Amino acid sequence: MSYGQCCKKGGIMAILITGGAGYIGSQLMRDLAADPRFQGQTVRILDNMFREKFVSYWDLPKGVTFEAVDGDIRKEEDLERAFRDVTLVFDLAGITNAPLSFERKELTKEVNVDGARKVLEHCVKNKAFLVYASSASVYGPTKELVDESYPCNPASPYGSSKIEAEKMILEACKTQGLKAVILRLGTVYGWSIGMRFDTVVDRFTYFACLGQPLTVWESALQEARPYAHIRDVTASLLFVANNDKMNGEIYNVISANCGIQEVVDAIKKHKPGAKSIITKTPNLNQLSYRLNSDKIKKEGFVPKYSMEDGVREMIEKFNGIRQME
Repeated sequence: MSYGQCCKKGGIMAILITGGAGYIGSQLMRDLAADPRFQGQTVRILDNMFREKFVSYWDLPKGVTFEAVDGDIRKEEDLERAFRDVTLVFDLAGITNAPLSFERKELTKEVNVDGARKVLEHCVKNKAFLVYASSASVYGPTKELVDESYPCNPASPYGSSKIEAEKMILEACKTQGLKAVILRLGTVYGWSIGMRFDTVVDRFTYFACLGQPLTVWESALQEARPYAHIRDVTASLLFVANNDKMNGEIYNVISANCGIQEVVDAIKKHKPGAKSIITKTPNLNQLSYRLNSDKIKKEGFVPKYSMEDGVREMIEKFNGIRQME
């Protein structure tokens, strides 16, 4: 039975978003409220405010009932409370940023592996459908266009933690009756109220709006990365939550594979005065990989947003500031 069918029968009582006050979650909760399938439902946000995204709770839309749980997925008592009457879970909680994960390996494992294990255990216990947000970082560097069957060789503790969580979830699907879908997201970009600026598109757009040069490593000019507009990401999360036949599967989710020059060009198109500088300084996160997302497209999901869409909207948000001369 799909989520939409359950709603019509009154079978859904609460939706849980772990890490829901973050970059993706702050948009997902709003998109849930705008989706007719989820009208009248309770959307519960479990977040420990590690990034202090209190602004994510401002001006929430009507249509659903929002509940906040100030808690941590590593703590049983917090999960017990958050999972009350829950039958659908979007697990977005996690320590992100691949380069920084080398400096906080233990914390990354505690949250992304041990915390994810606790979430899936509670999903099994409560018979809740789990939508898990994984990452394209699980693949590591590749020279070819890769799909979900490609062997994973993560190059960071972050990537390793996500693939470990994936394995636990798939095993639980086989042995414990868990129902779950795993989405491997490209690098997310675009505006949400819970913005983060530690990824290249968002950060470069910010620099351009403040009149600062975009510093591009020479080695990065030959790289390509999979990117996913945040609205495509939230749409994919909602899409799989309503599709039972996708249970137990992994899907790549991207809007496009782009080189760094394409990112810079998109910014310059909407911010003509932006300047870029090529430097020989090595890129400490020098990975190049491109993803094939045909699998989820064959199920009927098609991304709608381009790199230019994401850049343009962020530039519009910064239109009240200019560089001091």
